[in-house]
Amino acid sequence: MPSGARTDVGRVRARNEDALIVDDDLGLYAVLDGLGGHPAGDVASSVAATALREYLTGERLAAADPFAVLTEGLLEAHERVLADAGENPDRTHMGTTVVLALVRDGRAWVTHVGDSRAYLLRDGKSEPLTDDHGYAGMLTQALGIVEEPQPDRREVELGGGRLLLCTDGLTRHISDEGLGDIGGALDVQQAAEDLVDAALEAGGADNITVVVVEA
Repeated sequence: MPSGARTDVGRVRARNEDALIVDDDLGLYAVLDGLGGHPAGDVASSVAATALREYLTGERLAAADPFAVLTEGLLEAHERVLADAGENPDRTHMGTTVVLALVRDGRAWVTHVGDSRAYLLRDGKSEPLTDDHGYAGMLTQALGIVEEPQPDRREVELGGGRLLLCTDGLTRHISDEGLGDIGGALDVQQAAEDLVDAALEAGGADNITVVVVEA
């Protein structure tokens, strides 16, 4: 299925601590946001993304309940982040958010920890599919920073719409209403480009990563 993706360091940060997964053959997509203010956020997101790619094979995804195997993948990624931090003292307490989706036959299975988000874009509107794991501005869930993450999950019929996965570098600048308007370009790659450009024009205060999937 067609998808578009873009990641950008933004206008303020010195490095990009986001990561993404785009596998149209498997219908597997993710965005990850290494935690700013923590050591090695870029390493955490990269380690977790690699673990997800390696664990979530076509064989596993075809043989199991989607949410069961996606959750297993998240826990594997969590353990990899912890193991890497344990072997490298300068990376202690590194962590990353993740929103992960499997898309098949017009349906999406979405699971996440942290404040990276998923939306359904349809008819110029956006519908949030995730709730941030946070309290008073602090994350309560992320890979690598809790004993065992408790991912939320949502199954949704896309109904001819698009699935948007994004880090908070997008949503801190663009309202939910704006996402539906800006992400409506006919071409999905152009939709991803337009969303990132809008966040940059609004200030680009954080890294910005966007994946748009056509149902």
